Amino acid sequence: GDLVAYSQQHEPAIIVAPQCPAGKKWVDVDWRANQHATPDQPSESMTLVFGLIQQLEGTHPINADRLYVTGLSMGGYGTWDVIQRQPNRWAAAIPVCGGGDSRAESVKPIKAMPIWVFHGDADGAVPVIRSRDMVASLKQVNSPVKYTEYPGVGHNSWTATYRNPDVLKWLFEQNRR
Repeated sequence: GDLVAYSQQHEPAIIVAPQCPAGKKWVDVDWRANQHATPDQPSESMTLVFGLIQQLEGTHPINADRLYVTGLSMGGYGTWDVIQRQPNRWAAAIPVCGGGDSRAESVKPIKAMPIWVFHGDADGAVPVIRSRDMVASLKQVNSPVKYTEYPGVGHNSWTATYRNPDVLKWLFEQNRR
């Protein structure tokens, strides 16, 4: 889609878009809950993604200082899980209508990471409080986190996010070092 078109036109990139197997989750938590703690171990599906990324790093010319992660809905939860498990690996993250572990000890390791969060305030699938709480917790530890909340938008907050050239420009400007 738009991310692929943008990257091909403006940034040379390898884009990996893994699909979660049917009946599985990126993060083994209740999506409807208003909060959760990071499970001790990544889900089976996420473990496979970590292996895929490691394999690609061994076989392709990947700039380790410019690894980005984004995902929507279940992938938004996965985005938070990935950066909270591997805070020193990622240059930036764009979680879209997801949720993470908002406890202070869980957000401190990602407080310096460039993160831009998106959510619709009328989301009936993933409570908007999930993004609001993550942003509030990050701000409590002086994170420069960015937050865009779409008024009147339900669960589909990703179309506007990924079509916005400013979002993609911001993403590709980030560097881990």
